[in-house]
Amino acid sequence: MLTVSFSALPELARLLSLLGNEQRLAILRTIAIDEKYAREIAEELGISRPLAAIYLRQLEKLGLAEGISRTSEEPPYLRRYYRAVPFELVLNLDTILSLERSKDETG
Repeated sequence: MLTVSFSALPELARLLSLLGNEQRLAILRTIAIDEKYAREIAEELGISRPLAAIYLRQLEKLGLAEGISRTSEEPPYLRRYYRAVPFELVLNLDTILSLERSKDETG
């Protein structure tokens, strides 16, 4: 299981912003149940395929999802399937106090 960690307040803020979006959370939920490709996810959640692809790339960049390309007998012949990576996020006041502040905050 992946333990999500961060070393600075801006990193934590970016992660919380990403996870604070209901559509991104819905994507994580749907690919935690079964791996799917972007069009399936978009149709299931009622969002555009380009938006689903953007969100999937963001989740993949943080390591919360992984994509695997596979060939298909039907068009499109190459599909990228996504699945959620099991992760744990532990956040408490001590964690926040231990984080480095950004250069903007330190002056």
